[in-house]
Amino acid sequence: MRRRSQEVLQVVARTTGLAFPPVICVQQLSVTLSHEFGSLSPHSAFSVLRVVLFTLVPTLFACRGLWFNSQPMNEVENELSTISPDLLRLAQQRNSTALLLDELPRRFLPQVIAEVGPPQRTWELTGLVHLHAGRPHETLGIFSALYQRMLVSQLLGDRRVHKGMPLVWMSDCFHQLGYPVHEKPYRLLTLCEDAIRGQGTIPPDSTGAYHRLVWAGLSDREFRRYAALFWERAQAEPKEAVFPEALLQRVDDDWVTAVPSAAEAFFYLASEEYVRWLLSQLGSPDGTALEFLADYLMSCMPGCRTRRRARSGSTDYDVVCSMEGSEVDFRSELGRYFVVESKDWAEPAGFTTMAKFCRVLDSSKAKFGILLSKNGISGVARTTDAAREQLKVYQDRGIVVVVLSLEDLGSIAEGASLIALLRKRYEAVRLDLQEIRTKKPAKQRKQK
Repeated sequence: MRRRSQEVLQVVARTTGLAFPPVICVQQLSVTLSHEFGSLSPHSAFSVLRVVLFTLVPTLFACRGLWFNSQPMNEVENELSTISPDLLRLAQQRNSTALLLDELPRRFLPQVIAEVGPPQRTWELTGLVHLHAGRPHETLGIFSALYQRMLVSQLLGDRRVHKGMPLVWMSDCFHQLGYPVHEKPYRLLTLCEDAIRGQGTIPPDSTGAYHRLVWAGLSDREFRRYAALFWERAQAEPKEAVFPEALLQRVDDDWVTAVPSAAEAFFYLASEEYVRWLLSQLGSPDGTALEFLADYLMSCMPGCRTRRRARSGSTDYDVVCSMEGSEVDFRSELGRYFVVESKDWAEPAGFTTMAKFCRVLDSSKAKFGILLSKNGISGVARTTDAAREQLKVYQDRGIVVVVLSLEDLGSIAEGASLIALLRKRYEAVRLDLQEIRTKKPAKQRKQK
């Protein structure tokens, strides 16, 4: 079957002009054929070709940009073998990702990985070995670790590092996985990095961002507009510009056109270093750091479109969120829109704060809200004050208010999933689950 599959793929490749990664294609085709046919007879060639043309080729056409400029597998392995044969041996192990994520950070310090050179290229090659082998989940972990390493290098060296390489490969991983809502922002983050390097101008042939975005539907005009916007924002806010996520938050969201696939519904990935940096900015007089953090964490949830500092005739909304796509989990009960309120206060938010927020939700006909309070809410220990109002408002009006504290945000910075956290807190309020609902922030536990 594998030999027959390869022969068919070669015919299709000659016909379409596409160069397919043979390992990935044969694996995918073998699975498809094994489900379609119990065995292949000599007169089943037409059926095999039909399966290829109508199930596999459309996907590969969509993925054409991914492999357009990538090296063949043997070239990647040969280059890695020349630079670091021991890392190639690790990459060929079954548990290669775990071994590499332990070895690479130990071998390459943040200061070393900042510059384009052998260390950066070595890390990239270990990721490409996995990408070509059809292991996008593991590849994503390798390039994500490289990206976080570069962010650390920036903070230690107090200078900007170009981070386009890991970001573009991460977007390709999402493309392979069929995660369109995750793919698009990482394409934009790559564009952001290239725009800063090119001071607002990006020649189409000099970057991987152009064809990945424009060929996928973003117009050339919009591409150039966003490049200019990113450069403009980077000049206006140089401290924030070291994080491309910060600049992406400061431009419009017209580029958000995809809805989440079923496969990515529960996948959650936020930049740990960016979350830590925002947490370090809490306590500022204007309180905007917590608003930006709330906006970012919500936007990383598949299908959640956010708008920060929205204003009505009577209310200022910190963050307005809208859910897009087909949710079949607890998010289907949140409604189309929900609101996030942030309180960067030294004390727990009290009854008045909870009551006012519930009134805002009521007036906007929202059935769900998130209160980001640095030190939680009052009355948690005995279900009094704000904690009692949290329960009563659901029992009386069917509105669920989920409270997230600084401790919760810290857990997300360490890799916890916001989706899982929201689900637990939502169920705790709706079902009055005492153990989960009455968990107090660390500061309140110490005071007691």
